[in-house]
Amino acid sequence: METKDFDVLIIGGGPAGLSAGIYSGRNGLKTAIIEKFGTGGLLNITDCIANYPGYPHEVKGFRLGEAMQRQAEQFGTQVILDEILSLEDQDRFKVAKGYGALYRAKVVIISTGVRYKPLGVPGEEEFRGRGVSYCATCDGAFFKGKPIIVVGGGDSALQEAIYLTQFGTSVTIIHRRDLFRATPFIQEQLKNYGNIKLSMNSVVSEIRGDKFVEKVIVCNTVTSSVSELPANGVFIFVGMAPNTEFIGNYLLLRNDGYIQTDDNMRTSKSGVFAAGDIRDKEVRQVITACADGAIAAQAAWKHISQEGK
Repeated sequence: METKDFDVLIIGGGPAGLSAGIYSGRNGLKTAIIEKFGTGGLLNITDCIANYPGYPHEVKGFRLGEAMQRQAEQFGTQVILDEILSLEDQDRFKVAKGYGALYRAKVVIISTGVRYKPLGVPGEEEFRGRGVSYCATCDGAFFKGKPIIVVGGGDSALQEAIYLTQFGTSVTIIHRRDLFRATPFIQEQLKNYGNIKLSMNSVVSEIRGDKFVEKVIVCNTVTSSVSELPANGVFIFVGMAPNTEFIGNYLLLRNDGYIQTDDNMRTSKSGVFAAGDIRDKEVRQVITACADGAIAAQAAWKHISQEGK
């Protein structure tokens, strides 16, 4: 298998990885971003972003990702489509094994982000792609003129519910508590949409249908009463899980799989940094991912400079 050498190898091409690519390329280091699906990460399934500095009006998520990739490439950073399967040390180098090649680098920045968690109820896996979805911008248009269910109570759930109002005859948000976890600004926006309904203190216990989703079974967490809601689309936003399976025992991870770092994005292994949503941190936003990427790239440059002395 071919071996490709770099100064900095960035695994993951979301906002954190692209930001790291911009700074690392600008520092004159031979840099590559390895991304298995195409750059942008969760930006590609985010309809609009309204809180990114410098964009007073909403910007499409994929447009912001495209702009970041162009900027990274302008500074010489390469974008390579491949999937990293494992990491290991080789003398003073880090070696990432992909399907297409072995990538050897002086330092590695891991920015593989997160994915949406499944709900874990009967019918979810059976109807995945046949009414069950985790991406409103990907699949919302399939449910035009049909009843839609959104499960979750955070920012993503409420934002996606608002987006889905343009398609569904009704959009019912089902949340297990009596209060949302979303920011007050997003909660206030719900009042502008007459076809959004709320089902609080409720959980989906089953998703049913024939060939496609037809209804969900809902249980009230306070009264234990059970009801049926008609639905052709069920969109699930109940949290995130880190994409760290390929790391194995190479780094110290939290019990839930997130990578532990210090303020300079250094991990438990010298020469390996982590940035973005993959980190153990409180705030997961585009702007914080970009900041992590910039810090990681600067720390990587410093590490290489000191190693060369």
